[in-house]
Amino acid sequence: MKGCTTTTTTLPYDCKAGYQNWELGWSAPKKKWCCARSKLACDPFDCEEGYSNWQSVWSGEKVAWCCEHHDKGCTTTTTTKPKLLAKACTLWGDPHVSTFDKSRSVFYSEGDFWIVKSDAIKIQGRFQATDWTKQNDRTDYSSMTSLIVSGSFMGTHKIQVDSMMGSIECDGQSILENFGETSCGGGRITFDSEGDLVDQAMAFLPHKVVHMSLPQDVIIQVNRWPNFMNAKITMPKQGGQDGVCGNFNGVAQDDQGQDLHKRFGHGVSSSEDMFSNPIPLHSPQKMPDSKRCSPAKLTQAKNICRLAAKQEGWSFAECLGDVCDEHTPNPSIQAEEMQQVAKKALR
Repeated sequence: MKGCTTTTTTLPYDCKAGYQNWELGWSAPKKKWCCARSKLACDPFDCEEGYSNWQSVWSGEKVAWCCEHHDKGCTTTTTTKPKLLAKACTLWGDPHVSTFDKSRSVFYSEGDFWIVKSDAIKIQGRFQATDWTKQNDRTDYSSMTSLIVSGSFMGTHKIQVDSMMGSIECDGQSILENFGETSCGGGRITFDSEGDLVDQAMAFLPHKVVHMSLPQDVIIQVNRWPNFMNAKITMPKQGGQDGVCGNFNGVAQDDQGQDLHKRFGHGVSSSEDMFSNPIPLHSPQKMPDSKRCSPAKLTQAKNICRLAAKQEGWSFAECLGDVCDEHTPNPSIQAEEMQQVAKKALR
């Protein structure tokens, strides 16, 4: 046997790795792949995980499913505590924010900001004006370039995800330089090209997606683009919660742009900043152009903002952006123009 070659194929997932904790530790794409290929993780819940203490740690949905299908977790009463309802907050572009309670605002300022601030869960985002925005959009509006997740729910471990200009880190150490999966603290992190996009504006570029499956039913997806990123945070309401993503109290009216900027427009205090190299707060000076806000809308916005934006923490440009965004049905209003400019830049 001479001159023979062998070809090895790298599988996207190892279905034996971490199987003892598949329900909490595996990403949705891995569960789907291992179910189809190895008939593993096909059930919605692992009825062995946490069974010794099921009354304290299982959700209401898991109790009901495991009792019905595996005769585990059954009780003689129907007073099982229901699983807390999870909702999503999304951040995209420069950046627009759709809060947990579905109000919308924009944060054009540069700085480090609280995305979610609660008793146990701490999520901060870095907003910066990119060279692309300055040169092509002719504004000084920021985009999200980095995200940090930490807090007691992570056992004080820290995950940091940057745009493709940076890295993915666990406790300050670089991880997942290429597609794959790993863990950080009690969380599972997958880096691949799968999943729905938070925003379609840059869909023509290669998809670089980070999936974080974290304790307390916190799920975070980050779309990493060449010089900025979008994110979707899905989680149940937490004690003492607030932040750029809102207070999650079911009332959209108290999470309007003016409210959020009053509470969090000043950025993170130096004593609470989780970034190792804090950046100063910078309020935008440029006005929205006609592509963002038609002349009629801009006139309306100026009339509203002349008085409203005098409130500390809310810049005039951000007020204009909030009012224009509130009356814009398509959140990706610049998608087509952005695609054309970006394609030319990539030639």
